[in-house]
Amino acid sequence: MLSFMTICVLAVRITLADPTDFVHPDYVLQHAHDSSTNSAKASITRNAQAAAKNGPYSIVNSNGISAPSGDKHDYLSWAPYHWPECNWCSYGRTHLAHSGDGGNETDTEPDDPSPDQDFGPGEDAGDDYDDASYLQARSQHDDNILKLASRHNRILRLRREAPGTETEDSSVQTASLPSATESVLDLLPLPQAPLGTLSSIPTAGFSTGPLPTPTSHTTSQHIAGSSTAPQAAVKTGKPSNTACTPSPTKSLPPSATWTTCPYVARDGQVNPDVRTLAGADAINKASDGFLSNVLASVFSGNLQYVKTAINILNTFFLAQDTRMNPNMNYGQVIRGPGDNFGTFTGPLDMRGLVKVTNAIMILKKSNSTGWTSELDQQMRTWMTHYLDWLQNSPIGKKAQSRPNNHGTFYYLSISALSIALDKPQDALNALEEFFKNPFQEQIAKSGEQPFESVRTRPLHYRCFNLEGLIALAKIGDYLGKNYWDMRTKYGSATIKTAVDFTMGVKSGNEKIEELVPHVAAAMAAYGPSLAYTNFLSKQSADNQPFWFYDQPSALSHAPTSKAGSSKRSTIVWRRDDDGVTSAVDPECPSIFLRHERVEIDDGIFTTCEELLPYYDEVNEVKNNN
Repeated sequence: MLSFMTICVLAVRITLADPTDFVHPDYVLQHAHDSSTNSAKASITRNAQAAAKNGPYSIVNSNGISAPSGDKHDYLSWAPYHWPECNWCSYGRTHLAHSGDGGNETDTEPDDPSPDQDFGPGEDAGDDYDDASYLQARSQHDDNILKLASRHNRILRLRREAPGTETEDSSVQTASLPSATESVLDLLPLPQAPLGTLSSIPTAGFSTGPLPTPTSHTTSQHIAGSSTAPQAAVKTGKPSNTACTPSPTKSLPPSATWTTCPYVARDGQVNPDVRTLAGADAINKASDGFLSNVLASVFSGNLQYVKTAINILNTFFLAQDTRMNPNMNYGQVIRGPGDNFGTFTGPLDMRGLVKVTNAIMILKKSNSTGWTSELDQQMRTWMTHYLDWLQNSPIGKKAQSRPNNHGTFYYLSISALSIALDKPQDALNALEEFFKNPFQEQIAKSGEQPFESVRTRPLHYRCFNLEGLIALAKIGDYLGKNYWDMRTKYGSATIKTAVDFTMGVKSGNEKIEELVPHVAAAMAAYGPSLAYTNFLSKQSADNQPFWFYDQPSALSHAPTSKAGSSKRSTIVWRRDDDGVTSAVDPECPSIFLRHERVEIDDGIFTTCEELLPYYDEVNEVKNNN
């Protein structure tokens, strides 16, 4: 076993959320008693005991709120970045401050949630912004894009009349592509455009008009992938006497607000009332609790952990009163008038299913007496139905087509479910499709991830996509493939390139701690370095659960392993004779051949003009984030 460099352990200053991950079952059974990972195993065991105390968990809401289907077993969550736009007087947070107050407005902040709650794609309680900080962050981010775009000449290669080009937001007219004499700066909209669309770049200093407003959305059309034109601006300051109607009090319950007010997108700004649903919080706690108890049973040999694990699994997926139906038809619903279907971001809530399938594999590999044939068949039936929904529903198909983290986690779910259902070739097919297609445009030559860095919280989304990429590479490793060395079409960029780049960005108001498990995984896959060691030592990484399985011996086909260096035939991307793929100059990602504006989150769009600077002049972006 290749050992890591000794890491200086500092006092634990933070508690990291354990990310979506995958660990080889053989590694768990063979290295369960390695002393070098004792601290990590102790953390896993504590998590298992906490889940036994606080669980089991269910998506059925105790407050009686059900999905629009009326079936309490249908998963329901609300889009975290959407806010009500009622033409009511509003001060400060521009919404009804808390869904449980009967519609009362208040000048105070909503109660803080418990620190272990998880909202949306990796959100937590610290992600809430007030209006001022949100607009300041957004303005700074857009200024960076503007500065780069004005210098970016390669955009002129865009074809003015690309065949079949259209916007995914069919109701919004976008600017025509530049001619050979036009600059990108000439085409940038003034700040009257919607804030919720990333293609709306405020040109600081050019206008003293009103701030841009969020993007409105009609949920009845969203299941087909379209959205409506922008609505009127949300009032963010103290209005005049005639500007609005006084907000309702207890005469209008929260449920009436949810169905009568149009909802608008504010990228990165979490609406706190998404916390009133069990939703993603239950999924994350159930998947973490199930895997932690399975691992703790292997460490200790105590069958009580297996019993707790089975209880968590049964309550969440199978029990008559608390089970979840195998679909995400109402995941991340955008509230408002009309039919409230789920959106393509909904399957992201279910990313914890990877841990569930992984834990099942460990139970079966260890021949645990707690895993009965009846239980196995019931879970196989559930997973088969969910896999079918992912592959064939309109929501699942749109998630698959997204070029950013939504597509990454879609393929992760497909591959993990296929393995659990004893379909390794289907899992390999999904991996090949991902790494030969969307992955090729996800990482620029520098290691930047343009589809993630264009967001209002670029560090978070870089880390979030890395979470999915690393888990996909680990599943590939389990199946005998080396995706660690897979290079994108932009020169020599790999997962490692993206990790290294992200280590160098300025975190600003974001949390650099999100990167810690990914650096640990990179060191396991690619080998130790002083930069990795210094970074991890500052975060006390070896006290975290992921440290147990982020070890070289958990990977058989990574660059750190003999198998990975001797069996180059497992690398699925053809190399040139010098071992490096030929570089491709930055150009519009292929999805822009069909659409001028691409939806990368609910009601949030980006354009090629915004992305290209990140593929090219990325150093300036890196220094200003």
